[in-house]
Amino acid sequence: MIKKSLILLIANTFSRVANYLFTLFTANILLLSEYGLLSAIMPFQSLILVLSSFGIAPSVSRFTSIFESEDKKEKISSSLLFVPIGFFFLLILFILFPIIKSFYSPNIQEGIDVPLKIILLVIPLGVLFSVFTGILLGIKKVNYMAISIFALSFSYFLLSLPLSYIFRVPGASASLVGGYLVGILASFFLVTKSGVNLKIKRTDAKEFKKIFKFAMPVSIFSLSLVLLFNADIYMLAHFFGPETVGIYGMASPTAGIIPSFAIALSAVLLPELSKVKNPGKDEIYKILNSLKASFEITMPIALSLFAFSNPIIFFLFGVKEGGVVLKLLSIAMLFYSIFYVASTSLQAMNKQAIPMKITVLIAGINVILNYILIPKYNINGAAFATMLSCIIGMFLIIKSLGVSFVPDKRVSFLFFPIFILMMIFENYVGLFNSRITNLLVYGGFGTPLILGYFYYLKTKWK
Repeated sequence: MIKKSLILLIANTFSRVANYLFTLFTANILLLSEYGLLSAIMPFQSLILVLSSFGIAPSVSRFTSIFESEDKKEKISSSLLFVPIGFFFLLILFILFPIIKSFYSPNIQEGIDVPLKIILLVIPLGVLFSVFTGILLGIKKVNYMAISIFALSFSYFLLSLPLSYIFRVPGASASLVGGYLVGILASFFLVTKSGVNLKIKRTDAKEFKKIFKFAMPVSIFSLSLVLLFNADIYMLAHFFGPETVGIYGMASPTAGIIPSFAIALSAVLLPELSKVKNPGKDEIYKILNSLKASFEITMPIALSLFAFSNPIIFFLFGVKEGGVVLKLLSIAMLFYSIFYVASTSLQAMNKQAIPMKITVLIAGINVILNYILIPKYNINGAAFATMLSCIIGMFLIIKSLGVSFVPDKRVSFLFFPIFILMMIFENYVGLFNSRITNLLVYGGFGTPLILGYFYYLKTKWK
Protein backbone atom coordinates (compact mmCIF):
# COMPACT_ATOMS: atom_id res chain seq x y z
CA MET A 1 0.00 0.00 0.00
CA ILE A 2 2.89 2.35 0.79
CA LYS A 3 4.44 1.56 -2.64
CA LYS A 4 1.21 2.50 -4.43
CA SER A 5 1.00 5.64 -2.32
CA LEU A 6 4.50 6.62 -3.37
CA ILE A 7 3.50 6.31 -7.04
CA LEU A 8 0.61 8.67 -6.45
CA LEU A 9 2.85 10.86 -4.31
CA ILE A 10 5.23 11.26 -7.26
CA ALA A 11 2.31 12.10 -9.55
CA ASN A 12 0.75 14.52 -7.06
CA THR A 13 4.14 16.07 -6.36
CA PHE A 14 4.69 16.56 -10.08
CA SER A 15 1.23 18.11 -10.29
CA ARG A 16 2.05 20.52 -7.49
CA VAL A 17 5.46 21.27 -9.01
CA ALA A 18 3.71 22.08 -12.29
CA ASN A 19 1.31 24.24 -10.32
CA TYR A 20 4.23 26.03 -8.66
CA LEU A 21 5.92 26.55 -11.99
CA PHE A 22 2.66 27.99 -13.27
CA THR A 23 2.58 30.29 -10.23
CA LEU A 24 6.24 31.29 -10.59
CA PHE A 25 6.09 32.00 -14.31
CA THR A 26 2.76 33.82 -14.25
CA ALA A 27 3.98 35.88 -11.29
CA ASN A 28 6.92 36.98 -13.43
CA ILE A 29 4.95 37.39 -16.66
CA LEU A 30 2.07 39.31 -15.12
CA LEU A 31 2.18 42.51 -13.11
CA LEU A 32 1.61 42.18 -9.35
CA SER A 33 -1.90 43.62 -9.72
CA GLU A 34 -2.65 41.14 -12.56
CA TYR A 35 -1.28 38.25 -10.53
CA GLY A 36 -3.47 39.42 -7.66
CA LEU A 37 -6.52 39.15 -9.94
CA LEU A 38 -5.46 35.64 -10.91
CA SER A 39 -4.99 34.70 -7.23
CA ALA A 40 -8.43 36.08 -6.42
CA ILE A 41 -10.16 33.72 -8.86
CA MET A 42 -7.93 30.67 -8.34
CA PRO A 43 -10.13 29.43 -5.45
CA PHE A 44 -12.60 28.46 -8.16
CA GLN A 45 -9.93 26.15 -9.52
CA SER A 46 -9.75 24.72 -6.01
CA LEU A 47 -13.53 24.34 -6.06
CA ILE A 48 -13.28 22.25 -9.20
CA LEU A 49 -10.26 20.27 -7.99
CA VAL A 50 -11.60 19.53 -4.51
CA LEU A 51 -15.16 18.74 -5.60
CA SER A 52 -14.02 16.39 -8.35
CA SER A 53 -10.79 14.88 -7.04
CA PHE A 54 -11.72 14.65 -3.36
CA GLY A 55 -15.48 14.16 -3.76
CA ILE A 56 -16.26 12.30 -6.97
CA ALA A 57 -13.04 10.35 -7.58
CA PRO A 58 -13.02 8.58 -4.16
CA SER A 59 -16.69 7.62 -4.56
CA VAL A 60 -16.12 6.25 -8.07
CA SER A 61 -12.99 4.46 -6.86
CA ARG A 62 -14.85 2.83 -3.98
CA PHE A 63 -17.71 1.44 -6.06
CA THR A 64 -15.46 0.47 -8.97
CA SER A 65 -13.44 -1.59 -6.51
CA ILE A 66 -16.63 -3.22 -5.23
CA PHE A 67 -17.95 -3.90 -8.75
CA GLU A 68 -14.66 -5.50 -9.74
CA SER A 69 -14.49 -7.72 -6.64
CA GLU A 70 -18.07 -8.87 -7.30
CA ASP A 71 -17.28 -9.49 -11.01
CA LYS A 72 -19.75 -6.83 -12.14
CA LYS A 73 -17.51 -4.69 -14.34
CA GLU A 74 -20.41 -3.77 -16.60
CA LYS A 75 -21.75 -1.54 -13.81
CA ILE A 76 -18.65 0.69 -13.79
CA SER A 77 -20.13 2.84 -16.59
CA SER A 78 -22.82 4.11 -14.23
CA SER A 79 -20.25 6.57 -12.84
CA LEU A 80 -20.46 8.55 -16.09
CA LEU A 81 -23.82 9.90 -14.95
CA PHE A 82 -21.86 12.35 -12.78
CA VAL A 83 -21.07 14.36 -15.92
CA PRO A 84 -24.58 15.82 -16.46
CA ILE A 85 -24.46 16.98 -12.83
CA GLY A 86 -21.25 18.84 -13.68
CA PHE A 87 -23.00 20.71 -16.47
CA PHE A 88 -25.92 21.51 -14.16
CA PHE A 89 -23.52 22.88 -11.54
CA LEU A 90 -21.87 25.01 -14.23
CA LEU A 91 -25.27 26.44 -15.21
CA ILE A 92 -26.08 27.35 -11.61
CA LEU A 93 -22.77 29.19 -11.15
CA PHE A 94 -23.26 31.13 -14.38
CA ILE A 95 -26.70 32.20 -13.17
CA LEU A 96 -25.18 33.28 -9.84
CA PHE A 97 -22.20 34.95 -11.53
CA PRO A 98 -23.30 38.59 -10.82
CA ILE A 99 -23.69 37.76 -7.11
CA ILE A 100 -20.30 36.01 -7.00
CA LYS A 101 -18.59 38.92 -8.73
CA SER A 102 -20.19 41.52 -6.44
CA PHE A 103 -18.51 39.95 -3.37
CA TYR A 104 -15.07 41.07 -4.54
CA SER A 105 -13.63 44.50 -3.80
CA PRO A 106 -14.22 47.13 -6.53
CA ASN A 107 -10.59 47.03 -7.71
CA ILE A 108 -10.80 43.29 -8.28
CA GLN A 109 -14.26 43.27 -9.86
CA GLU A 110 -12.97 45.32 -12.80
CA GLY A 111 -10.58 42.64 -14.04
CA ILE A 112 -12.09 39.22 -13.30
CA ASP A 113 -15.17 39.04 -15.53
CA VAL A 114 -13.70 37.05 -18.46
CA PRO A 115 -11.06 34.93 -16.62
CA LEU A 116 -13.55 33.82 -13.97
CA LYS A 117 -16.06 32.69 -16.62
CA ILE A 118 -13.29 30.74 -18.36
CA ILE A 119 -12.34 28.93 -15.16
CA LEU A 120 -15.96 27.96 -14.55
CA LEU A 121 -15.97 26.13 -17.89
CA VAL A 122 -13.59 23.58 -16.37
CA ILE A 123 -16.27 22.22 -14.00
CA PRO A 124 -17.80 19.51 -16.25
CA LEU A 125 -14.34 18.68 -17.60
CA GLY A 126 -13.02 18.21 -14.07
CA VAL A 127 -15.94 15.93 -13.23
CA LEU A 128 -15.29 13.73 -16.27
CA PHE A 129 -11.56 13.56 -15.54
CA SER A 130 -12.31 12.53 -11.94
CA VAL A 131 -14.65 9.77 -13.09
CA PHE A 132 -11.93 8.32 -15.32
CA THR A 133 -9.18 8.56 -12.68
CA GLY A 134 -11.54 7.15 -10.03
CA ILE A 135 -12.15 4.13 -12.27
CA LEU A 136 -8.41 3.65 -12.76
CA LEU A 137 -7.79 3.78 -9.03
CA GLY A 138 -10.70 1.42 -8.33
CA ILE A 139 -9.28 -1.23 -10.67
CA LYS A 140 -5.88 -0.69 -9.03
CA LYS A 141 -4.22 0.87 -12.09
CA VAL A 142 -2.39 3.38 -9.92
CA ASN A 143 0.32 3.84 -12.54
CA TYR A 144 -2.30 4.76 -15.16
CA MET A 145 -3.89 7.23 -12.78
CA ALA A 146 -0.47 8.77 -12.22
CA ILE A 147 0.07 9.09 -15.99
CA SER A 148 -3.28 10.87 -16.31
CA ILE A 149 -2.30 13.35 -13.61
CA PHE A 150 1.05 13.90 -15.34
CA ALA A 151 -0.70 14.58 -18.67
CA LEU A 152 -3.08 17.13 -17.16
CA SER A 153 -0.48 18.96 -15.08
CA PHE A 154 2.24 19.12 -17.71
CA SER A 155 -0.06 20.39 -20.46
CA TYR A 156 -1.64 22.89 -18.06
CA PHE A 157 1.76 24.35 -17.26
CA LEU A 158 3.03 24.41 -20.83
CA LEU A 159 -0.11 26.10 -22.14
CA SER A 160 0.01 28.73 -19.40
CA LEU A 161 3.31 30.20 -20.65
CA PRO A 162 2.25 31.49 -24.10
CA LEU A 163 -1.36 32.11 -23.10
CA SER A 164 -0.41 34.21 -20.06
CA TYR A 165 2.07 36.22 -22.08
CA ILE A 166 -0.34 36.91 -24.96
CA PHE A 167 -3.73 37.11 -23.25
CA ARG A 168 -2.64 37.98 -19.68
CA VAL A 169 -5.06 36.86 -16.91
CA PRO A 170 -7.71 35.35 -19.26
CA GLY A 171 -4.95 33.37 -20.95
CA ALA A 172 -3.74 31.97 -17.64
CA SER A 173 -7.30 30.87 -16.90
CA ALA A 174 -7.70 29.30 -20.33
CA SER A 175 -4.66 27.09 -19.76
CA LEU A 176 -6.78 25.15 -17.25
CA VAL A 177 -9.29 24.27 -19.94
CA GLY A 178 -6.57 22.95 -22.22
CA GLY A 179 -4.97 20.98 -19.42
CA TYR A 180 -8.18 19.20 -18.50
CA LEU A 181 -8.92 18.38 -22.14
CA VAL A 182 -5.53 16.67 -22.48
CA GLY A 183 -6.00 14.91 -19.14
CA ILE A 184 -9.42 13.60 -20.20
CA LEU A 185 -8.08 12.21 -23.47
CA ALA A 186 -5.18 10.47 -21.68
CA SER A 187 -7.31 8.99 -18.89
CA PHE A 188 -10.03 7.81 -21.31
CA PHE A 189 -7.44 6.01 -23.42
CA LEU A 190 -5.98 4.31 -20.33
CA VAL A 191 -9.42 3.28 -19.03
CA THR A 192 -10.28 1.60 -22.33
CA LYS A 193 -6.80 0.06 -22.50
CA SER A 194 -7.49 -1.50 -19.08
CA GLY A 195 -10.41 -3.42 -20.54
CA VAL A 196 -13.22 -1.33 -19.06
CA ASN A 197 -16.09 -1.01 -21.53
CA LEU A 198 -17.73 2.37 -20.96
CA LYS A 199 -21.27 2.17 -22.26
CA ILE A 200 -24.18 3.72 -20.41
CA LYS A 201 -27.27 1.50 -20.10
CA ARG A 202 -30.72 2.11 -18.68
CA THR A 203 -29.95 -0.04 -15.67
CA ASP A 204 -26.99 2.19 -14.78
CA ALA A 205 -29.31 4.75 -13.16
CA LYS A 206 -30.05 2.32 -10.34
CA GLU A 207 -26.37 1.75 -9.62
CA PHE A 208 -25.60 5.44 -9.95
CA LYS A 209 -28.08 6.22 -7.18
CA LYS A 210 -25.95 4.14 -4.80
CA ILE A 211 -22.77 5.94 -5.87
CA PHE A 212 -24.47 9.33 -5.68
CA LYS A 213 -25.86 8.55 -2.22
CA PHE A 214 -22.35 7.80 -1.02
CA ALA A 215 -20.88 10.77 -2.89
CA MET A 216 -23.28 13.37 -1.47
CA PRO A 217 -21.81 13.64 2.04
CA VAL A 218 -18.31 13.19 0.57
CA SER A 219 -18.99 16.08 -1.85
CA ILE A 220 -20.38 18.26 0.94
CA PHE A 221 -17.21 17.39 2.82
CA SER A 222 -15.22 18.47 -0.26
CA LEU A 223 -17.13 21.72 -0.67
CA SER A 224 -16.46 22.45 2.99
CA LEU A 225 -12.76 21.91 2.28
CA VAL A 226 -13.03 24.64 -0.35
CA LEU A 227 -14.33 27.01 2.31
CA LEU A 228 -11.70 25.83 4.78
CA PHE A 229 -8.79 26.55 2.44
CA ASN A 230 -10.15 29.41 0.39
CA ALA A 231 -12.10 31.52 2.85
CA ASP A 232 -8.86 33.44 3.43
CA ILE A 233 -8.49 34.37 -0.26
CA TYR A 234 -12.21 35.16 -0.58
CA MET A 235 -12.14 37.45 2.45
CA LEU A 236 -8.88 39.13 1.49
CA ALA A 237 -10.30 39.80 -1.97
CA HIS A 238 -13.39 41.26 -0.31
CA PHE A 239 -11.52 43.66 1.96
CA PHE A 240 -8.35 44.46 -0.01
CA GLY A 241 -7.04 45.04 -3.52
CA PRO A 242 -5.21 42.69 -5.90
CA GLU A 243 -1.69 43.45 -4.58
CA THR A 244 -2.49 42.15 -1.08
CA VAL A 245 -4.24 39.10 -2.50
CA GLY A 246 -1.26 38.50 -4.79
CA ILE A 247 1.21 38.34 -1.88
CA TYR A 248 -0.98 35.87 0.01
CA GLY A 249 -1.43 33.92 -3.22
CA MET A 250 2.33 33.40 -3.33
CA ALA A 251 2.62 31.94 0.19
CA SER A 252 -0.53 29.83 0.22
CA PRO A 253 0.30 27.49 -2.71
CA THR A 254 3.74 26.85 -1.24
CA ALA A 255 2.20 25.35 1.89
CA GLY A 256 -0.06 23.26 -0.33
CA ILE A 257 2.74 20.79 -1.07
CA ILE A 258 2.70 19.52 2.52
CA PRO A 259 -0.41 17.24 2.39
CA SER A 260 0.67 15.58 -0.89
CA PHE A 261 1.68 12.28 0.71
CA ALA A 262 -1.42 12.16 2.91
CA ILE A 263 -3.68 12.65 -0.12
CA ALA A 264 -1.85 9.95 -2.10
CA LEU A 265 -1.92 7.56 0.85
CA SER A 266 -5.64 8.16 1.38
CA ALA A 267 -6.42 7.43 -2.28
CA VAL A 268 -4.95 3.94 -1.84
CA LEU A 269 -6.37 3.40 1.65
CA LEU A 270 -9.99 4.06 0.67
CA PRO A 271 -10.48 1.08 -1.70
CA GLU A 272 -8.62 -1.19 0.75
CA LEU A 273 -10.99 -0.38 3.63
CA SER A 274 -14.12 -0.28 1.46
CA LYS A 275 -14.10 -4.06 1.10
CA VAL A 276 -14.98 -4.62 4.76
CA LYS A 277 -18.07 -3.51 6.63
CA ASN A 278 -16.72 -3.90 10.16
CA PRO A 279 -12.99 -3.13 10.35
CA GLY A 280 -11.03 -5.56 12.49
CA LYS A 281 -7.52 -5.48 13.88
CA ASP A 282 -5.90 -5.61 10.43
CA GLU A 283 -7.90 -2.59 9.20
CA ILE A 284 -7.23 -0.61 12.40
CA TYR A 285 -3.54 -1.46 11.98
CA LYS A 286 -3.62 -0.09 8.42
CA ILE A 287 -5.28 3.11 9.60
CA LEU A 288 -2.76 3.67 12.40
CA ASN A 289 0.15 2.92 10.08
CA SER A 290 -1.26 5.36 7.54
CA LEU A 291 -1.59 8.08 10.16
CA LYS A 292 1.96 7.50 11.39
CA ALA A 293 3.41 7.34 7.88
CA SER A 294 1.62 10.55 6.94
CA PHE A 295 2.94 12.34 10.03
CA GLU A 296 6.50 11.05 9.69
CA ILE A 297 6.80 12.22 6.08
CA THR A 298 4.80 15.43 6.45
CA MET A 299 6.39 16.76 9.65
CA PRO A 300 9.91 17.46 8.28
CA ILE A 301 8.46 19.15 5.17
CA ALA A 302 6.13 21.35 7.23
CA LEU A 303 8.74 22.33 9.81
CA SER A 304 11.38 23.00 7.13
CA LEU A 305 9.01 25.41 5.39
CA PHE A 306 8.32 26.97 8.79
CA ALA A 307 12.01 27.42 9.62
CA PHE A 308 13.05 28.73 6.18
CA SER A 309 9.82 30.57 5.32
CA ASN A 310 11.39 33.94 4.55
CA PRO A 311 14.20 32.71 2.25
CA ILE A 312 11.80 30.30 0.51
CA ILE A 313 9.27 33.05 -0.28
CA PHE A 314 12.05 35.40 -1.39
CA PHE A 315 13.67 32.78 -3.64
CA LEU A 316 10.41 31.70 -5.25
CA PHE A 317 8.81 35.09 -5.79
CA GLY A 318 11.38 37.79 -5.08
CA VAL A 319 9.28 39.41 -2.34
CA LYS A 320 10.15 39.82 1.33
CA GLU A 321 6.56 39.67 2.60
CA GLY A 322 4.52 36.57 3.33
CA GLY A 323 7.02 34.69 5.52
CA VAL A 324 4.75 34.69 8.56
CA VAL A 325 1.87 33.49 6.40
CA LEU A 326 3.93 30.51 5.21
CA LYS A 327 4.89 29.65 8.82
CA LEU A 328 1.28 29.59 9.97
CA LEU A 329 0.01 27.70 6.93
CA SER A 330 2.81 25.12 7.25
CA ILE A 331 1.56 24.20 10.72
CA ALA A 332 -2.00 24.20 9.42
CA MET A 333 -1.12 21.73 6.65
CA LEU A 334 0.69 19.42 9.08
CA PHE A 335 -2.52 19.03 11.12
CA TYR A 336 -4.61 18.85 7.98
CA SER A 337 -2.58 15.90 6.67
CA ILE A 338 -3.59 13.85 9.71
CA PHE A 339 -7.15 15.13 9.39
CA TYR A 340 -7.36 14.02 5.75
CA VAL A 341 -6.15 10.45 6.34
CA ALA A 342 -8.56 10.03 9.27
CA SER A 343 -11.44 11.47 7.22
CA THR A 344 -10.77 9.07 4.35
CA SER A 345 -10.72 6.14 6.79
CA LEU A 346 -14.17 7.08 8.09
CA GLN A 347 -15.50 7.51 4.56
CA ALA A 348 -14.22 4.08 3.57
CA MET A 349 -16.02 2.55 6.56
CA ASN A 350 -19.29 4.06 5.29
CA LYS A 351 -19.21 6.75 8.00
CA GLN A 352 -18.83 9.63 5.57
CA ALA A 353 -21.35 11.76 7.47
CA ILE A 354 -18.87 12.23 10.34
CA PRO A 355 -16.07 13.96 8.39
CA MET A 356 -18.74 15.90 6.51
CA LYS A 357 -20.18 17.35 9.73
CA ILE A 358 -16.76 18.12 11.21
CA THR A 359 -15.55 19.78 8.01
CA VAL A 360 -18.70 21.89 7.74
CA LEU A 361 -18.15 22.96 11.36
CA ILE A 362 -14.48 23.95 11.00
CA ALA A 363 -15.15 25.60 7.63
CA GLY A 364 -17.76 27.76 9.36
CA ILE A 365 -15.29 28.53 12.14
CA ASN A 366 -12.70 29.49 9.54
CA VAL A 367 -15.06 31.87 7.75
CA ILE A 368 -15.97 33.60 11.03
CA LEU A 369 -12.33 33.86 12.13
CA ASN A 370 -11.29 35.26 8.76
CA TYR A 371 -14.05 37.85 8.89
CA ILE A 372 -12.91 38.92 12.37
CA LEU A 373 -9.12 38.77 11.95
CA ILE A 374 -8.47 39.93 8.37
CA PRO A 375 -9.59 43.57 8.78
CA LYS A 376 -7.23 43.95 11.76
CA TYR A 377 -4.30 41.62 10.97
CA ASN A 378 -4.44 41.47 7.16
CA ILE A 379 -2.81 38.41 5.56
CA ASN A 380 -1.40 37.12 8.88
CA GLY A 381 -4.91 37.05 10.34
CA ALA A 382 -6.11 34.98 7.38
CA ALA A 383 -3.32 32.41 7.85
CA PHE A 384 -3.89 32.19 11.62
CA ALA A 385 -7.60 31.54 11.07
CA THR A 386 -6.82 28.64 8.74
CA MET A 387 -4.23 27.19 11.12
CA LEU A 388 -6.57 27.25 14.12
CA SER A 389 -9.39 25.69 12.10
CA CYS A 390 -7.15 22.82 10.96
CA ILE A 391 -5.97 22.12 14.50
CA ILE A 392 -9.55 21.94 15.77
CA GLY A 393 -10.55 19.69 12.88
CA MET A 394 -7.67 17.26 13.47
CA PHE A 395 -8.55 16.71 17.13
CA LEU A 396 -12.25 16.28 16.37
CA ILE A 397 -11.70 13.76 13.56
CA ILE A 398 -9.22 11.64 15.53
CA LYS A 399 -11.66 11.49 18.42
CA SER A 400 -14.45 10.43 16.05
CA LEU A 401 -12.26 7.77 14.44
CA GLY A 402 -11.83 6.13 17.83
CA VAL A 403 -8.17 5.15 17.45
CA SER A 404 -5.30 6.01 19.72
CA PHE A 405 -2.91 7.85 17.43
CA VAL A 406 0.43 8.76 19.00
CA PRO A 407 3.33 9.77 16.73
CA ASP A 408 6.55 7.78 17.10
CA LYS A 409 8.54 9.60 19.77
CA ARG A 410 11.89 8.53 18.29
CA VAL A 411 11.03 10.12 14.95
CA SER A 412 9.76 13.32 16.59
CA PHE A 413 12.79 13.66 18.84
CA LEU A 414 15.11 13.01 15.88
CA PHE A 415 13.76 15.88 13.83
CA PHE A 416 13.32 18.33 16.72
CA PRO A 417 17.04 19.24 16.97
CA ILE A 418 17.17 19.49 13.15
CA PHE A 419 14.30 21.97 13.29
CA ILE A 420 16.03 24.00 16.03
CA LEU A 421 19.25 24.11 13.97
CA MET A 422 17.28 25.38 10.97
CA MET A 423 15.61 28.10 13.03
CA ILE A 424 18.93 29.26 14.51
CA PHE A 425 20.58 29.23 11.08
CA GLU A 426 17.80 31.29 9.45
CA ASN A 427 17.77 33.77 12.33
CA TYR A 428 21.55 34.20 12.24
CA VAL A 429 22.07 34.31 8.44
CA GLY A 430 18.98 36.25 7.37
CA LEU A 431 18.21 37.07 3.74
CA PHE A 432 20.71 37.64 0.97
CA ASN A 433 20.00 40.11 -1.81
CA SER A 434 20.35 37.42 -4.47
CA ARG A 435 17.62 34.80 -4.82
CA ILE A 436 20.16 32.26 -6.13
CA THR A 437 22.44 32.85 -3.13
CA ASN A 438 19.51 32.14 -0.79
CA LEU A 439 18.85 28.88 -2.64
CA LEU A 440 22.48 27.76 -2.45
CA VAL A 441 23.05 28.72 1.19
CA TYR A 442 19.80 27.46 2.68
CA GLY A 443 19.55 24.49 0.35
CA GLY A 444 23.12 23.52 1.12
CA PHE A 445 22.48 23.68 4.86
CA GLY A 446 19.02 22.10 5.01
CA THR A 447 19.17 19.38 2.33
CA PRO A 448 21.71 17.09 4.08
CA LEU A 449 19.70 17.32 7.31
CA ILE A 450 16.45 16.37 5.57
CA LEU A 451 18.09 13.54 3.60
CA GLY A 452 19.62 12.19 6.81
CA TYR A 453 16.19 12.16 8.44
CA PHE A 454 14.59 10.31 5.53
CA TYR A 455 17.48 7.83 5.42
CA TYR A 456 16.75 6.99 9.06
CA LEU A 457 13.06 6.75 8.24
CA LYS A 458 13.78 4.31 5.41
CA THR A 459 15.80 2.01 7.70
CA LYS A 460 13.10 2.26 10.36
CA TRP A 461 10.33 1.25 7.91
CA LYS A 462 12.31 -1.79 6.83
